[in-house]
Amino acid sequence: MGQKKEKTTQEEHKLTEAEIRRAENFKVKEAALLEKGYKRKDLTISIAQANFVGVLLTLPFIAAIAAGYYFYNGGFGIRTLLNENIKLYFIYIAIIMVSFVPLAVIHEWIHGTCWRFGAENGKKDIEYGFIKEKLTPYCTCLSPLTKPMYIFGSLMPMTILGIVLGVVSIFVGNIALLAISVVQTMGGAGDILVTSILLRYKTKGKDFILMDHPTAVGLVAFEK
Repeated sequence: MGQKKEKTTQEEHKLTEAEIRRAENFKVKEAALLEKGYKRKDLTISIAQANFVGVLLTLPFIAAIAAGYYFYNGGFGIRTLLNENIKLYFIYIAIIMVSFVPLAVIHEWIHGTCWRFGAENGKKDIEYGFIKEKLTPYCTCLSPLTKPMYIFGSLMPMTILGIVLGVVSIFVGNIALLAISVVQTMGGAGDILVTSILLRYKTKGKDFILMDHPTAVGLVAFEK
């Protein structure tokens, strides 16, 4: 099953040297775990699943933030902004567009900052990279993580950049911050989908180990 997943990943994009090295390192650790009697279960998702199902899972959070903003501020104020300060409107649009790339990088940095506290070798086990074909930065942990730590690190970027920023936008009354929070909440689609899969997964063994998949989106569970 793992070989199938890795082959699919290779078909989707050419693996970088870092991914190849990471995959080889993963195989060594996997072999050691299988020798100890662990069984492997892939909990991975495709980009298409993240973009569709994952986004659907973020909608309740987006709706709550948008509703809070609307009722607290008496509306979104877009029409007023267009009528009274069209220049500021386009400045907001520019800010939203420009913020996308740096916040995508910060998103991955938050993953790594959180996971390092549960990693065997701390920050040495955290690796960052960039998939050129998809213009996507990523973060991965090279050592096993506990279920609570994996979920914590997985959801924290969306929580900070999406939900917390959304709450701030409500009280500040800034529509640009609201828009950025919505985009960042949707940016956590893959994270919340993988987390939901992990929460629904029922382990049959007493010993349960989680490892970030070396090349695909998601993780691999080992249990015995």
